[in-house]
Amino acid sequence: MLIDVGNLRVLSSTHVPIGVYLSKITINGQLVWWSLKPQLKQLLITQPEVAISGALLLIEIITPILSKLSLQEDVEDGIASMTRWLNSMKGYMEDQSSGVERGKWLENKVEQVRDIAYDIEDVLDEFVLHSPPYMFHNRQFIRQIHTVAHTVYHGFPIRGISEKIARIKTSIDDMGSQHAFLSTGLSSLGPSSSSTNRIRPHPPVSPLLLDDEIVGYEKEKKIFTDQLVDGEKRLVTLAVAGPAGSGKTAFVKNIFCKRGIMGRFDCHAWVNVSQHFEAEELFVNMLKQFCYSRKESYPIDDGTNTQTKLHKYLTGKRFIVVLDDIWSQNHWDVIKGGFPDAIRGSRIIVTTRLSNVASVCASSIRHVRILSCLEWLQALTLFYRKAFPDNDGQCPPDLKGCSERIVKRCEGLPLAIVAVGGALAHKRKLPSVWEKFHDSLGCEIASDPNLSAISNALLLGYMDLSTNLKSCFLYFSIFPEDYSVERGRLIRLWVAEQFAVGIGMQTAEEVAEGYLDELIQRNLVHVSNYDFDGKPRNCRVLNPVLNFVTHKCKYENFASNFPTENTSRNQRIRRLSVRNDCTHLPQNIDLRGVRSMFLLSLIATSTSNIEKVLRELKFTRVLDFQGAPITKFPKDITTHLTLLRHLNFRGTKIKSIPSSIKKLSYLETLDLKQTDVRELPKEICHLHNLRHLLAYKHNVESYVVFDSVQGVKLHKGIRKLTELQALSLVKVGKKVKILEELKLLTKLKKLGLTGIRRGYGNELSASIEHMSDLATLDLCSDTEEEFLELGDMRNPPLKLQRLYLKGRLNQLPTWISSLDNLLRIGLKWSKMQYSPLQALQRLPHLIELELVDSYIGGELIFEASSFKKLKILLIEDFAELHTIVIRNGAMPDLKRISLHKCPMVTISPLGMNNLAKVEELILRDMAQEFIARLRMNGEDRAMVARIPLINSFTSGHQHSWSFENLSDSSSH
Repeated sequence: MLIDVGNLRVLSSTHVPIGVYLSKITINGQLVWWSLKPQLKQLLITQPEVAISGALLLIEIITPILSKLSLQEDVEDGIASMTRWLNSMKGYMEDQSSGVERGKWLENKVEQVRDIAYDIEDVLDEFVLHSPPYMFHNRQFIRQIHTVAHTVYHGFPIRGISEKIARIKTSIDDMGSQHAFLSTGLSSLGPSSSSTNRIRPHPPVSPLLLDDEIVGYEKEKKIFTDQLVDGEKRLVTLAVAGPAGSGKTAFVKNIFCKRGIMGRFDCHAWVNVSQHFEAEELFVNMLKQFCYSRKESYPIDDGTNTQTKLHKYLTGKRFIVVLDDIWSQNHWDVIKGGFPDAIRGSRIIVTTRLSNVASVCASSIRHVRILSCLEWLQALTLFYRKAFPDNDGQCPPDLKGCSERIVKRCEGLPLAIVAVGGALAHKRKLPSVWEKFHDSLGCEIASDPNLSAISNALLLGYMDLSTNLKSCFLYFSIFPEDYSVERGRLIRLWVAEQFAVGIGMQTAEEVAEGYLDELIQRNLVHVSNYDFDGKPRNCRVLNPVLNFVTHKCKYENFASNFPTENTSRNQRIRRLSVRNDCTHLPQNIDLRGVRSMFLLSLIATSTSNIEKVLRELKFTRVLDFQGAPITKFPKDITTHLTLLRHLNFRGTKIKSIPSSIKKLSYLETLDLKQTDVRELPKEICHLHNLRHLLAYKHNVESYVVFDSVQGVKLHKGIRKLTELQALSLVKVGKKVKILEELKLLTKLKKLGLTGIRRGYGNELSASIEHMSDLATLDLCSDTEEEFLELGDMRNPPLKLQRLYLKGRLNQLPTWISSLDNLLRIGLKWSKMQYSPLQALQRLPHLIELELVDSYIGGELIFEASSFKKLKILLIEDFAELHTIVIRNGAMPDLKRISLHKCPMVTISPLGMNNLAKVEELILRDMAQEFIARLRMNGEDRAMVARIPLINSFTSGHQHSWSFENLSDSSSH
């Protein structure tokens, strides 16, 4: 049956078996993609592969231990049987990712598979829970294995484990044989996945926006159009990238289909590539379209393959082709061989969701267009056009407020705006109806057929992820709308959850960072802001994406949010996020299977309420109290949560850590930043798996002063924590022995020390030389007037990227000049007699330079050709400084200059006009004469006239600030 939908025709397939479950979508008779029917989409949503992979990973971790123990034969057989079953299910689920549902029966089977996987994970975790902690440590393993075996055999409740394993095997048997399950579930799909001729349907994609729905991207349209017709004779590839729903296909189609574009080329074609394309089929399709566009017949068979035919046909012609929806560089490498690289002015257009793929395909970076989100007024215009088609796109006054809130939640994604606006077009135009829609928008997207396009577009990207990447992506459902999570926190969480494990020379953290980068490149995760070095600092998923992820988690039983409708007594919750400004923790909910718990928006709760909940969380690996209203370390953590890997108290009011912390022998991260903890117990040194120990507090009001940051005291024995990667901020004080112990912490990548006394230089330098992987080093003297001695280092850590030295310095250590990887350096309260610029100016990759009271001279000179990569410069609290000179060619990439509290500087830096790329000049408490010269018509105005943003701040009483905008004539 043919159904007209605008300029689309949806044609139900009848000539292949998969047509029962898929629809073809064509444009003007040309097949463009396959669309999944609701039944198939539902099955894909309920794939249990995440649960299966989690259980298999746990088996992999404990198998080496089990092989050393004398276990009962039925236990060994049971674990082996479960492992075989999990591997079979994993292979099946991956193989049948494009399978189809057979009603409620198969859905129930899939849920059973997931539940059995969770049962297996529970029984294995219980094994670990009752085992002596040191049996899972590398240290002393061989020496103690016989003792451990005896303890496990006699002290561990093997009988209980045996019974649980037997029940799991019974559950598997009750499902019927694997053969019956697999063959009955999807037998109608035709050939198996092992067949080389297996038909792979295209997953669902978003519907095209019609021509009159194209709003915004005006600048990108003009550049793109100009590049298509700029007269360049070589073959040029243009790429358009953006997240699902950003309108990439519509953007290209709107330009491609114009007569003024097509008419410039001898022939044209548009093909959808998608994830699982067949090269031969694609080349045939492309060649047919090229021939059709010239009213020519398909070439006769001359014995060559289709790629060769295509190449031969296009030789000598000026062609244009759109390759819509490319997913990988490998796909591009296969396809591009079909195009002759002749000097005819031909153009290839690629659309992709992956920014890195766009960069690979495009002829150059200037040929890449990134479509992210519409600007606010453009988004409103598009929404009004769709929501009020009968009112000429005009919004009634009584619906404006609600309309704006709805559009805000769409976050500028055209597909979301069109879908939501289209759904509201069919609803009554009453504020109460629209408010209700706004409040339940997440549920509406999941259930309203008019909004299914949003989920379909995102499902395509989700299904292309590996199991580990799926878990990382789903993890964003834990955080509320508009919540940006710090990169480091996210990475540590993924490691604790074991989504990322070390591979070869890569640490688990490095693998996790690669996962985050990939999700960002795929435009599934949005970067809220970037660090100075271009790395993401905070990230989140856009609200339409969050709705999809949250709904997905409900089906996957991956994570639950409290209070919501999907947390019930019978639900097997694995991850629980408490939010929405709760005043209490969940009650009457089964928390025994919870692996992670987050208290993100807890306003207030009693200690007894917290402890009651904690007593149920025996298998928990992650406990995140960040920002929670607690003042004491809950004692039940060390009593009941001995499998804990990640413990976060950041931003709470706790003051101490109990000695019982030693029971958390699996702990990898202990985050005590911005707490009132000032000393850690000596038992902290028993945590042999600890990788990240973060404990310091910032107290900053107007300016950072010497004692703005407080560290914690540690006892001797820190040498035992050999897995540590981050240790910050330790207050050394009188305990010079701590510095000597540090040399055994050779895996450290981040080290922060405060309270360093004069005379400690040799011990400190000797230890740092052992830290070859060190990337961040933060050192602070005991008092502001005390000298920071660093000694001579013959082998400084050459991977160092961030260096902060706080305290008096006689001179800058000579080894700093050898740190070619240094990106940021901060010199504070150094009070050196000689300018540090000479030693720093040749550092090849230095991006940021912070100088605070680091030089007592009157002149700072930036020599020609110095600081070639510097982008950010801060000069603060230079009491004697009166002249800043910037030679021609110095700091050619500088973007931001900050001058703070330099009272003797009364004229603009000489040579300031040489800095062509400066975008910001920030001034704080500078001399009034200096400010006056920079104002409109001031003597130095010409020196800064090209800088777009110039702001001046002056401090007042009680930490207040007055502000003056020097970018133009207005002041505030």
